[in-house]
Amino acid sequence: MQTELLHRALAGFSMDAKLPYTPQIVMALRAAILTLKLMPGTPLSEVAVSQVLGLSRTPVREALKDLSSENLLEIFPQAGTVVSPIRLKLVEDGSFVRNALETANLVDLMQALDEIARDRVQTVLGLQEQALQRGNRTEFFVHDEAMHRLFFELTGRLPVWDLVQKAKQHIDRARMLLVQEVDETVHRAYADHLLIVDALFAGNEKKLKVALQQHIVLLKQFVLDYVGRTKSSIIVE
Repeated sequence: MQTELLHRALAGFSMDAKLPYTPQIVMALRAAILTLKLMPGTPLSEVAVSQVLGLSRTPVREALKDLSSENLLEIFPQAGTVVSPIRLKLVEDGSFVRNALETANLVDLMQALDEIARDRVQTVLGLQEQALQRGNRTEFFVHDEAMHRLFFELTGRLPVWDLVQKAKQHIDRARMLLVQEVDETVHRAYADHLLIVDALFAGNEKKLKVALQQHIVLLKQFVLDYVGRTKSSIIVE
C-alpha cells in the first residue's frame, strides 16, 4: 500500500546517478509533501522509499532526517515516520519572513521597473486569469508562484527567493489544501495580485505594502476559518 502511494507521489521523478542521492531524495519527497501528494499523517518508511527509488536505505535515512529538520516529517523512534501536520505556528512564522522579504524587494523593484519588466508581470497575471477562467486551480498556483519569483528575478535576487521559498513551505502546504477545497481562495488571491501590481506600477509604496500584507494575512485567515469549520486534524496549533 505504502509503495503504491509513493509510486504515484513520485511519478515522473528519476534519480541522476551522477549526483549525490540524498539531496535528490529530499527534493522529490519535499515536492510531494508540499503539493499534498503525500498528505499529513501519511506513513513514510525507509524501506518503502528505498524500494520505490531502488536505493539503499542509507541515503534515504539521511533524506528523512533532513526533511524532519524542516518540520515536514515527524520521526518517532521505534514507531516510524509520518508526514507532519500543517502547524499554524510555522504558517505564522513563514508569513512573517515572507512579508518582510517580499515587501523590501517590491519597494526596490518599484524604483527599477521598465517596460520589459511591466510586460513580463502583465503576462504572468494574464496566465493566472486564464487559469481561473478554465477553473484550473493547480495551474493558477503555478502561475501565482511564477509571479512572486519574477519579482525577485527582476531585482536580481533569486537567491533571496530561495530563502522565501524555504520559509514559506508550510504556507504552501496550507495554500494547496485551501486551493483544493475552497474555491474563493484563488479568486481572492488573484484580486490581491491585481492590487499589488497596480500599486507597484503606480509607484505607490504605501498601497503596495498594504496590498502585500493583506495578501499574506488573508491566507492565514482562510486557514483559521478552515480549521474552525472542519475541525481538521491536518492543521494543528
